[in-house]
Amino acid sequence: MRSLLLPIAAIVLATLPAAADEVKAPVSASMFLSTMTAPIEAREAAFDRSLKEAGPAPRPRVIEVQPDGSVKMDRAVITVRNPCPPGDIHYEPPPLPGRRVRN
Repeated sequence: MRSLLLPIAAIVLATLPAAADEVKAPVSASMFLSTMTAPIEAREAAFDRSLKEAGPAPRPRVIEVQPDGSVKMDRAVITVRNPCPPGDIHYEPPPLPGRRVRN
């Protein structure tokens, strides 16, 4: 029983100075009403005002062409490679249907 009363007594004694400070502060009805009746901006008015305000300035695009032909845009790197060298069969038109390919 004693082990239970000691922590409770310590908590009560620790809160006494805080309670004494609150007693010193005068609380009047007008002060309470003034905090409760503060004017609140309507949701529609706040939304309309936020639409009319200027947003953050856009960042300028940074585009760099790398030595290997790839393009670096901001932090993204775009690489386009053609796996077929010029003069390969992929560059020649396909043969007409029904005809054989000559070598």
